[in-house]
Amino acid sequence: MTIRTHGFFLWIAALSAPLSLTSCLPTFDVDVSTPEPIKVDLSMDVHVYQHGKADEKTSEEQASYRAAMDARRDRMQEIQELKNNRFIGENREGKVEIRNKPAGEYGDYVAKTVREENRDREFLMRHESEEKGVRVGQIREEQWRHWQRKSFPGEWIEVEDPDGSGYLWQQKEAAGQ
Repeated sequence: MTIRTHGFFLWIAALSAPLSLTSCLPTFDVDVSTPEPIKVDLSMDVHVYQHGKADEKTSEEQASYRAAMDARRDRMQEIQELKNNRFIGENREGKVEIRNKPAGEYGDYVAKTVREENRDREFLMRHESEEKGVRVGQIREEQWRHWQRKSFPGEWIEVEDPDGSGYLWQQKEAAGQ
């Protein structure tokens, strides 16, 4: 019995030896090129922090800045839902504005959420204005343009009137608008 088993293992070893030698050699080419270039759309925020001794005022400002950023991040889904439901839109001051306030307690919730979002946006715009040494109005306009670009089709955005006489509200039609 052991002779047969030993013979069986020799037979397996004899068959597998040529297979193991050929497995190291490439047998086919793989084309990894794409018909069109790969497109990557990135959106990122860069936060620069200075470490070391800081005075009390700077430390408080940083804490307030972080708190505003964290609050906005925590509120992001709620804001998007309100936009999706067409209750709010992005206005020309870089803030959100109620377009169609629901009735009752939910309407109060929408108003409270908009107030909190705008408070944090205003704080962050003023902070950026001071850091860059530019007018707050310039930062508001940059934010307005930014949120117009980032809005999804169907969301309310405030745009310049085509005749240049003012501004009007419209629902965004396409991603490039």
